[in-house]
Amino acid sequence: MGLVNKIEVESLKSAHCEAEHHTIVTDGTPLDLLLHSQYPSDNLLGMIPTIIDWVDEPKEKEFLKKRFNSEDKEVILPVLMCPDDCDLLCTVIVANVVKTDEYIIWKQVGIDRSNEEFRQLGYDGIGTTVDWLEKIPPMTFENTIYISQLRKIYD
Repeated sequence: MGLVNKIEVESLKSAHCEAEHHTIVTDGTPLDLLLHSQYPSDNLLGMIPTIIDWVDEPKEKEFLKKRFNSEDKEVILPVLMCPDDCDLLCTVIVANVVKTDEYIIWKQVGIDRSNEEFRQLGYDGIGTTVDWLEKIPPMTFENTIYISQLRKIYD
């Protein structure tokens, strides 16, 4: 495996949250800042991780846990959400997650556009239609570090 990216979940403030909160940081840059740097007109600055404790709807919490803990080799995982409502009905950033024995690869990151599928399938429709953010390169993380860091958000 070539370059391995670094992933951490740190307590930081963001553009729309006064209080510090869990923030996904890849290679030293908060994920919302990375996305904003490449797509400044898409209003992605200040997006926050899909923190289970901040989500009110029990079905949403279960869905997020199910996707994160999925045994599938490839899964579409919601990773960022709007800080306004803290739910999956507003803007959601998803990662196309590919799992191997040693690594977790974010093959693509994109903006979920599955509104119609959501109406038909509920939460399982999330990730069906995605505008992939082509300027964001794939990222490869060491499996155990990835899981231990993101558990802070999804457990």
